Amino acid sequence: MYKGGQLKILTKEQIEQIHIATLDILQNIGVFIQLDKARKILKDAGADVDEKTRIVRFPEYLVMEAVKKAPSRFTIYARNRKKTIKIEDKKVYFEPMIGRLNIIDLETGKRRRTNIEDVGNLIKIADAMENYQILHSGAMMPHIEGVPDHASHVHGYLQGVRNSDKIIKGTGRGVHRAKDCLKMASIIAGGEEELRKRPMIFTTSNTISPLQHHSDQLEGLIEYAKMGQPVDIASEPQAGATAPATLAGLLAQQTAEILAGVTIAQLVNPGTPLFYGTVGTVMDMRMGYIAIGAIEMGIINVASAQIAQFYGLPCRGTASATDSKLLDMQAGYEKALTAIMAALAGINTIFYPGTIELALTISMESLVIDNEIAGMIYRALRGIEINDDTLALDIIAKVGPGGHFLGQKHTLEHIRTEHFIPKLSNRMRRDKWEELGSKDIWTVAKEEVRRILKEHEVEVPLEKDVEKELVNYVKEVEKRGYS
Repeated sequence: MYKGGQLKILTKEQIEQIHIATLDILQNIGVFIQLDKARKILKDAGADVDEKTRIVRFPEYLVMEAVKKAPSRFTIYARNRKKTIKIEDKKVYFEPMIGRLNIIDLETGKRRRTNIEDVGNLIKIADAMENYQILHSGAMMPHIEGVPDHASHVHGYLQGVRNSDKIIKGTGRGVHRAKDCLKMASIIAGGEEELRKRPMIFTTSNTISPLQHHSDQLEGLIEYAKMGQPVDIASEPQAGATAPATLAGLLAQQTAEILAGVTIAQLVNPGTPLFYGTVGTVMDMRMGYIAIGAIEMGIINVASAQIAQFYGLPCRGTASATDSKLLDMQAGYEKALTAIMAALAGINTIFYPGTIELALTISMESLVIDNEIAGMIYRALRGIEINDDTLALDIIAKVGPGGHFLGQKHTLEHIRTEHFIPKLSNRMRRDKWEELGSKDIWTVAKEEVRRILKEHEVEVPLEKDVEKELVNYVKEVEKRGYS
């Protein structure tokens, strides 16, 4: 997998300043920790806990010991062994969004509620896309149309593993939901011990800015940490609203929120694999809500990657998102700019491909288009190889002034490795394009979606007995009647 890290926005001195400010926040201001169990864990470890306010102040030694215990690299195993990934050393992976409350209907182009069939189709499309390696899933959705809310997570996870043999995300929203997804993953892995040995599910534990960790997210964090499964500890500060208007202040606050979660996870189970996760951006003060396609999100991603690398933590960023309601030029430039900035910074997993409309809505066509953008970005990350063969002096001499390179063996040998060949982007002359129907990118993407849904099959399907056990477990959760 290709590496980022070429783009930097903070100096070493600035990172150190943010680090010092982060420790100041943790030691002197503190973080609201809602869950009693988490506060007890922290108090027993030496943190200053105010039970009346539920504010916890973290001594520097406790935080830095936790950071040292968190691995800088780890492996997440896919059901298809070929699709296992190693999170390490600024390697960049794309994690498309699957579960959103709304979806753009493929036939009408109108927004509607997402149903369970949609979840399966979205996963199938993501499975077919070569530039997506780690998949969000319907397990994260609190509501799927036509499915009981208390069982949406197990239905969503089942759709994920049925329709893809890549790595599938589970929810950590509450102790029961977390345990359910971990149980289903253990069924696939061959038991809890096998799952501990070979982590194959991951989740997100969201902080609540400013400086809060709420009970449902902490419960999930603890359950996944106990099982040694990766957790993305993600802060979602909005500059000017839930964080200072200044990006430096936002970064210090965000880092304090994340390191509080890192400390809890490492106290529960030293060595738990974690991501430093950012969803940071600005609030558009004119509109009064988050600007998820803002260039500041790109800037925050770059800075976050540098801060995570300073602590030796893998990093999850949020990019390839847009505030546009359509797959139009605004969507294109917002998605491409934020995604390439995140990749060049060395963000390990880039989240949100497939979304539009402030990430409130998912689009099957966007999944396909964003995959093409990701392919272009990977070509940029690969850079330029310089050696005697690629300098091609002998070929230049052979062709000489006024010749061409079309028939050269060297051209045939290198064309597919040196040049990114798009599947969707149109490079025809206008007359040919008009002859073929004058199709815009949205139309081309619709056609590709229809082809995938008709033709694509999972390379390694679920074993029948495993699928049967998963289905029975989903039925148990439905019957149980609580989440």
